[in-house]
Amino acid sequence: MKKLFVLAIFGLTLVFASNGFAAGYGAAGCGFGGHLIKENKILHQIGAWFLNGLLGNQTFAMTSGTSGCSSMAAVTAGNEQKIFVESNYETLAKEMAVGEGENLTTLAALLGCSGEQAGAFGNYTQEHYDTLFQTAETTPAQMLDVLKVGLSATPAFAASCQKI
Repeated sequence: MKKLFVLAIFGLTLVFASNGFAAGYGAAGCGFGGHLIKENKILHQIGAWFLNGLLGNQTFAMTSGTSGCSSMAAVTAGNEQKIFVESNYETLAKEMAVGEGENLTTLAALLGCSGEQAGAFGNYTQEHYDTLFQTAETTPAQMLDVLKVGLSATPAFAASCQKI
C-alpha cells in the first residue's frame, strides 16, 4: 500500500513538472541527476529524480546556476513560443486552417497579442495559411518565423502584439 501511495505522489509531481519541461529539462529538472542523465525517457528521469533527491543538490544548483541549472536556461518569450509551436504543431496547423481554436488563441497570447485581437489573429492565419505552410516539409520554426514577419508587416498586429 505504501508503494502505491509513493508512486501516486511521484506521478503527481510529474504532472506539475511542466515548468521543467519548458526550460528544456527532463521531468527530473536540473541538478546533478538531470545533468548526468540526459535521456528523457520515464525510467531515466526517475533515476535522475532519485539521484537529485539522494544528493539533495537541486536547490543549491538552481540558486547557484550549477549542474545544468542556469538563468540562461530560463524560458524567454521567443523560446516559449518556439517550444509551444513545436509541441502543438499539428493541432496549430489544423486550427490555422479553420481560423480558430484553443491552441491558436494561446499562440496569439504568447505573441503578446491582446485578447481582442484573437479573432483577427485567427482570421489572419486562415487567410495566410498557404504562406505559413509553404510545403509539407515546413518546420515549426519556419512557420513561426514566417508568421512573425507577416504579423510585423501588418500595422494592426505590429501595434498590438508586443512579442513578435
